[in-house]
Amino acid sequence: MIAERGPLLPEMMIRLLAKNELAMTLPLVQELNPGVPPDVLAQRLQDMSEEGYQCAAAFADDCCIGVAGIWLGTRFWCGRYLDVDNVIVGPTYRGAGIGQQLMDWVESYAHREGCEVMVLDAYVTNHPAHKFYQRNGYQIIGYHFVKSLRSTGLSTSPTDSMTEVIDEDGAPRQEPWV
Repeated sequence: MIAERGPLLPEMMIRLLAKNELAMTLPLVQELNPGVPPDVLAQRLQDMSEEGYQCAAAFADDCCIGVAGIWLGTRFWCGRYLDVDNVIVGPTYRGAGIGQQLMDWVESYAHREGCEVMVLDAYVTNHPAHKFYQRNGYQIIGYHFVKSLRSTGLSTSPTDSMTEVIDEDGAPRQEPWV
């Protein structure tokens, strides 16, 4: 496994989780998805791991304090890419630059994996995240469209669903999904 120490927390280490360690991310993921039952999140994580999902995690004193999901793939328009999925920092550690350190680690990982680009989604209302990602060299080049295929369960209405919003320090908060 790959490990690095962060400058703001001397005891902090960031590394790629093994498949059998992914479940330790569920408490952080639950914070961002309070309306999704824990057993559903656990099943989704299992399904995702079988589809190639990986996760980098930040640790302080053997405690998982932040995560960044990773999808690797290849697309016609960009070649090999890394898709950053759900950067989450625990409430106690927000504002300490851990989100930035996770993004730096993931970018280094993308280089090692031979990726040509990194991509991510940010909700249109998440202006602090837009600034954070733009400061990190990301450009807004398109829209991500969603169409629900369920008659119940998944809502695309901003008043019916709350979603994660990551501020510039990697701190999540809940906002209506727009």
